[in-house]
Amino acid sequence: MTFAIDKIFLPSVGVDLVFNINSLAPYSKSSIIYDVDFKKEIITIAQPLKAFSQKTTFSELHLTAIIHEKNRKARFGVKCNGFTLIDQYLLANKTNVRAVILKYQLPVQETNIRSAFRLPLSTKYIIKSKILYRDLEYRSPEYFSVRDVSLNGISIVIPKTNSKKSNPLCDVKFNEEIVFGMLLVDTDKGKPLGKIPIRTQVTRINPGYSETYILIGLKIISLSNQNEVLLNKFIHNAQVDELKRLSGKN
Repeated sequence: MTFAIDKIFLPSVGVDLVFNINSLAPYSKSSIIYDVDFKKEIITIAQPLKAFSQKTTFSELHLTAIIHEKNRKARFGVKCNGFTLIDQYLLANKTNVRAVILKYQLPVQETNIRSAFRLPLSTKYIIKSKILYRDLEYRSPEYFSVRDVSLNGISIVIPKTNSKKSNPLCDVKFNEEIVFGMLLVDTDKGKPLGKIPIRTQVTRINPGYSETYILIGLKIISLSNQNEVLLNKFIHNAQVDELKRLSGKN
């Protein structure tokens, strides 16, 4: 089945650059489309928040977007054969921004990826969270704070003391399982976007993160398909919103 590229990849559409989509460890960078030229088969996008350069190495590169198709959401993508980095790309509002020109090849195909759509949290898109550890409940930001989140994991920072006492979360051990609850919040909305329960496993502990904090990395080991879609959308929308803000489109 073929899909019309001019119905999917249009200016201002939020997209994901997916690196090594067929590998065991794909990863992605979110962006938005600035311009398209279907005759030349090129698409110009914003340089992602975590920029890539000519030194970035990968075996495959795809440009993908999520669209509504009848009663479902689906991700569609095209393979990119090359790219050109632009330091000064002039937008319609006369703002110069960094951009990437992608040379793509047809056809457009439906894709399915589970990758690290990582989100550094902002003042607009925030996550209120709690941890169930050894039968006790600990809430943010009193006992910990979420530093960033992806479909694969969560990193949190934990103060070494709480109310001048040792923080119990500092006792977590490598490979321990922790039940994690997240409340996704867009501060422009009147109510939270969703509540997600997650089972995680401790995969990284950095006690020297700072003088007063330790850093804990948690791998997600249980996330329902419905909640994965919700979290993916939250992260994607937050990244695109930040790109629009940096480009002067908000």
